Amino acid sequence: MNRPLKLLIALAVAAAAPLATPVSAGIEDQVRGLVLAGEIMPFETIRNQVASRVKGDYIGAEFDAATLTYRFRFLVDGSVKNVVVDARTGKRARSANY
Repeated sequence: MNRPLKLLIALAVAAAAPLATPVSAGIEDQVRGLVLAGEIMPFETIRNQVASRVKGDYIGAEFDAATLTYRFRFLVDGSVKNVVVDARTGKRARSANY
């Protein structure tokens, strides 16, 4: 795939991603409850930790309630990179270029 097309796709993904919200609308209360119960770390804490280590622009995140992980998305050199972090510990579960 040529570089301009890759960049266009990455920008389209970035534009479609929610910038401030860590989760989709139906999961917010569940995440809040887990944080208040001390089962997972606050989203902002983990996001700031990951963003300080990844070279690129943060474009969004999703929460997976089944695995208690966040998938953070970054735009790095025209490609979207995913970083998956355990919400309980704040440690990387798996990633691409992290």
